[in-house]
Amino acid sequence: MQNQRITDTVPEPGLKTIITPATVITGEIQGQGDLILEGQLTGNISIEGLLLIGKGASFKGEATAENMVIAGQAEGQIKATAKIEIRSSGHMQGNIFCQQIAIAEGAFVDGAIKTKNGELLTPDYFVEKRKDLQPGQKLK
Repeated sequence: MQNQRITDTVPEPGLKTIITPATVITGEIQGQGDLILEGQLTGNISIEGLLLIGKGASFKGEATAENMVIAGQAEGQIKATAKIEIRSSGHMQGNIFCQQIAIAEGAFVDGAIKTKNGELLTPDYFVEKRKDLQPGQKLK
């Protein structure tokens, strides 16, 4: 199970927040559960769950979560206590801290990738084969 994609392994949460594409936020978000960002956020995010930055979304700041999926634009520093997945549409500029990372063919990453202890981390690369999930849609 070590090489499964994040959305394959994360159970369906009871708590989920969705920031829609028409929403622009400047500030700080903290909490439990999953956060799906489809709009724009400048600031800091600290959640105990999955952070999904959607294909059309934009994030600038510092983010901390258990797992992350980057399908849109992210700039700053991101930290995951477990896994980070950067999809083919993902654009990450900044430093990444995590235990495991997978980067899709076609994704853009500019920055250092390190473990929590500061050691450099080698990513796993993959080719995207499945269609993007829509917010609230379950895997089959």
